[in-house]
Amino acid sequence: MAEPRNKSNKKFMVLSALGIFMVVDHHTFTTFHFFGDYIPYNSFFMPMFVFISGYFNKVDSSTKLGPYIWKKIKTLLVPYTFIALLVFGLQWLVNWYKLGKKPTYPEGYLSYVFGRIRTSGSPFNIATPMWFVISLFSVLVLYAVIKKFLYRFWNSYVMLLIFIALHILAVYLAKTTEFEKIEDYLIPLKCLFFFPFLEMGIIYREHLENKHEGLSVGCKIGILFLLLGVNMVRTMYLPFAYDVAFDSLDELAGFTSPYYVTPLVSSIVGILFWLTLVGLIGKAFYNSRFVNYMSCNTFWIMGLHITFFNILNCILMFVNDHITALKYFSVADFQDSEWYWWELSSNFKLAYLVIGILGPLGLKWVFDKIRSSAGKAVAGKKNTVAEE
Repeated sequence: MAEPRNKSNKKFMVLSALGIFMVVDHHTFTTFHFFGDYIPYNSFFMPMFVFISGYFNKVDSSTKLGPYIWKKIKTLLVPYTFIALLVFGLQWLVNWYKLGKKPTYPEGYLSYVFGRIRTSGSPFNIATPMWFVISLFSVLVLYAVIKKFLYRFWNSYVMLLIFIALHILAVYLAKTTEFEKIEDYLIPLKCLFFFPFLEMGIIYREHLENKHEGLSVGCKIGILFLLLGVNMVRTMYLPFAYDVAFDSLDELAGFTSPYYVTPLVSSIVGILFWLTLVGLIGKAFYNSRFVNYMSCNTFWIMGLHITFFNILNCILMFVNDHITALKYFSVADFQDSEWYWWELSSNFKLAYLVIGILGPLGLKWVFDKIRSSAGKAVAGKKNTVAEE
């Protein structure tokens, strides 16, 4: 896992931190819901992460696939495995407390976990958002292989059209095919779904960023209102307003719109809206160490925020059982689900949002301190041996 660093591209630092904030906010059933009534989080935020990865993607004819794939294993799959084991340990403690007994697992549980990773991408229900790491790894590696061997003929705009066609095909198959028939092909289908956004990130960096950044403030504000208007008109022609969004991308489900192009259009609208807005007001956060730390540790927040929701519920359960009864807190519902939250009031969702962000970041900070101390101790021993 990479050392904490000061990211140099501040606009995309803010954009990625904003994206992971939206993930946690969405899973608290929208505490803040920034422009969510017009551009729902679930209509763009996962494609936006792929767009960001595309922006930094530099694969070309000189790329050596072996080292490239090994780098992605180290930066994606190794942290994924570490966080998955950490989540498992914390979940075991949470279940022990809330159920009042040591958790037991049925025969074949390990096969079940690997089956989840191979299909949806997430190892456990409490770590469902981690599906994205497996998908991102697959997208980046498969894209690198394709571009490496087709680089002589590569044209980003032509490939974007091809990727868009494959994206629409993936949505079509997801909407028209029974889940049991496509379950074993979820990861390849998600690659087809995400390819256009990876290429869009590259095209933006190489051809559009300077033009976009060079627009006047008035033009950028005009773009924001135009995009909001586009979604307003789109919702008028859809059966339900929320049809612009798509839930459960881990299983390629939730495409409720009757139009196969809806996820593509929704994603482009959402990405361009927040890319433009960050360009307008993001400078206020460019020097924020906290935003930088969030941006550097999005995987930790993604993998652990539901676990910390459960830790908060354990605290509430203790208060309910030993101090005072909490109105509307259901121990039975908490024991039955990792996705339970206390519906005291809409304002209390803020507590889940805060612990969902600060909990993983605090744990990562402790991990960094331990690793740094261990590294210094090892270095000190080596120096002592060398002196002797």
